[in-house]
Amino acid sequence: MKEYIIEKQTGRAFEVQKGETISVIDIEGKQVADFFAVNANNYNEFFSAGVTVDCKESLLITKNDTLYTNLYRPMFTIIQDDVGVHDMMFPCCRPETYEYFFNNGKRHSNCFDNINQNLQELGVPYFNTLQPMNIFMNTSVTSEKKIMIEPPLSKPGDRIILKAEMDAIVCISACSVSEGPCNNWECKPVKVILESSVNRDT
Repeated sequence: MKEYIIEKQTGRAFEVQKGETISVIDIEGKQVADFFAVNANNYNEFFSAGVTVDCKESLLITKNDTLYTNLYRPMFTIIQDDVGVHDMMFPCCRPETYEYFFNNGKRHSNCFDNINQNLQELGVPYFNTLQPMNIFMNTSVTSEKKIMIEPPLSKPGDRIILKAEMDAIVCISACSVSEGPCNNWECKPVKVILESSVNRDT
């Protein structure tokens, strides 16, 4: 078992083998974690939020659901989910995001850079667009089709556990938005635990 703390507004990449589990834990509560992954053996295959929604035919992704790649192949299965509310619609925030909404994009920490930089350290090419699974992010769609963002429902210690269905390189970024309700107006760290299937069975 390996444990890591991802400090607020930073990211980290991990190599995960098929059958291993990765737990993402909200240490203090109400903190979003951007989750993205690529096939360790083919960098042209990667997690797709859009394909996952297409396969599920729902924006609700939770326990026993599968995360799919852009090639419509199973990548992870959610085996535990304490919250059950995550976002599959929003792309990673990036400097342009903060400039557009808050006029403060210059040098603002962001998940787009956090994920790309950490993946590149493990040899993964740069992605021009990143649409992750925004773990614990609380979004909804009104009857007028307007997308609402509210504070996460996650409490301290809440977690989601995913089992790898293929060898993958995963990157997780502790969301950098402190300007709105996405992280309840305060950025915080998250914990990640990697375990083999043997460890989880004992």
